[in-house]
Amino acid sequence: MENLRKKIVKIDQKIVKLLGERMKVAKKIGDIKKKAGIPIWDKQKENELRKLHDEAGKKDGLTPKFINKLFDVVFEESRRIQKSEKIE
Repeated sequence: MENLRKKIVKIDQKIVKLLGERMKVAKKIGDIKKKAGIPIWDKQKENELRKLHDEAGKKDGLTPKFINKLFDVVFEESRRIQKSEKIE
């Protein structure tokens, strides 16, 4: 069981690293949107991503409820970062 727990820690660390990378990209997108006068929140794009993530999650045995809760937080943080001057 200890080996499995260590594996989970490694996976979690990869998830955190990928989320950090995602937020850096989100910040760049936010900078572009600001310069172009485009609103930060794009409901249509978010809905497209949610559908894509739901489908991917189903393939890995994840429920849409879980995926949506997860991406509620991810999208909220992305919007916060896009509005800010820097990633904190």
